[in-house]
Amino acid sequence: MTIPVIDLTPARTGGDTTDLVARLHTAMSEVGFLQVVGHGVSPDLVTAAHDSMDLLDSLPPAERRALLRPSVTERGLNERVDDAGRVLGRTFKFLRYDDLAEAVADGAVAGHPDFFTPNVWPAGLPVFRETWRSYLDEARRVCDLLMGLVARALGMPADHFDAAFAHSPTLTAVNWYPPQPVDVEHEATILRPHPDSGGLTVLHQSGDYDGLEVRRPDGSWTTVPMIEDAFVINIGQLMSQWTNGVYPATIHRVVAGPTTEHSRRSIAVFHLPDLDTVVEPLPSTVGAEGPRFAPISVH
Repeated sequence: MTIPVIDLTPARTGGDTTDLVARLHTAMSEVGFLQVVGHGVSPDLVTAAHDSMDLLDSLPPAERRALLRPSVTERGLNERVDDAGRVLGRTFKFLRYDDLAEAVADGAVAGHPDFFTPNVWPAGLPVFRETWRSYLDEARRVCDLLMGLVARALGMPADHFDAAFAHSPTLTAVNWYPPQPVDVEHEATILRPHPDSGGLTVLHQSGDYDGLEVRRPDGSWTTVPMIEDAFVINIGQLMSQWTNGVYPATIHRVVAGPTTEHSRRSIAVFHLPDLDTVVEPLPSTVGAEGPRFAPISVH
């Protein structure tokens, strides 16, 4: 199994997208993963986003500790450490909306205050927030473009998903996997196998080695190679249910580098439906046997 690479230029520039939609459908139904190029996101912005993680290391220890997220929220900085206190990974997370007030002002439902707990930004680094806000705006544009293509691939109008994602909370996770100590097994799993839970994931990866792996149907693993300026796209469990399982939420993992000198970074943007959206299999995906999944509400 190889990970398909698809050029989005025709969709972005108003060209003929017939072949693109067909290839997208094949990739999503057979693999659940693909890479896209021609998305129009500035390479300089992507580089600035990755480089911004270095700014966190420049903070005084007390300021960095202030970013550590409490257990009740998915916002802020999280460091995964082993029993010896060594940092095995670091993740910084933020939502599209900085807090509940911003979400409600934009039209998001107000009934989930616990979900919209405030983002946690480094107070002394305004450029950090500005960079990530710009990156998220561009990533959401790619998400919207892809959702229109997905709708067409599933036999629906291109705007079918627009209302369901109009106020998407969109979670971003910035991941750093530092060089691993010598006693960590070569190619040991440093992010456990899992499917994503949302709609679409748009991920950019960088570093010294190809660490992202996708599980094949036979249980073996295939590598998602780093391609300059490409985004990795994969299906989440909600989208899989929307498609009645036609598009699988494929299990994937991250492994350690081959030596203690290798490190890795990734930026994952999880495109989520609006809260309280009802997800049920699209009519175009349901055959005579009926739907495989019952309707569920996003919350």
